[in-house]
Amino acid sequence: MSQTAIFWPMLAHVLLVYIVYLVMARRRYIAVKSGEAKVGQYKVRTTEPASCVTVANNLINQFELPVLFHALCLALFVTNGVNYL
Repeated sequence: MSQTAIFWPMLAHVLLVYIVYLVMARRRYIAVKSGEAKVGQYKVRTTEPASCVTVANNLINQFELPVLFHALCLALFVTNGVNYL
């Protein structure tokens, strides 16, 4: 197995983060356009509309445990520990 194959799951996660950013931007745009929220409400997360809070929480979660995943992948690459498992 190629040692660089470990980067594919990492790239998939980065793509997921960008998709979550796009979904959050779209939901916030729709909320502001419909009058459900004002732009100033997004400075403090407690005043966000419910439709935006779930995506914002998901984005925050993407920078907690997955950071350890990226560190593990880089450690496996550096130590030539990449295998099928």
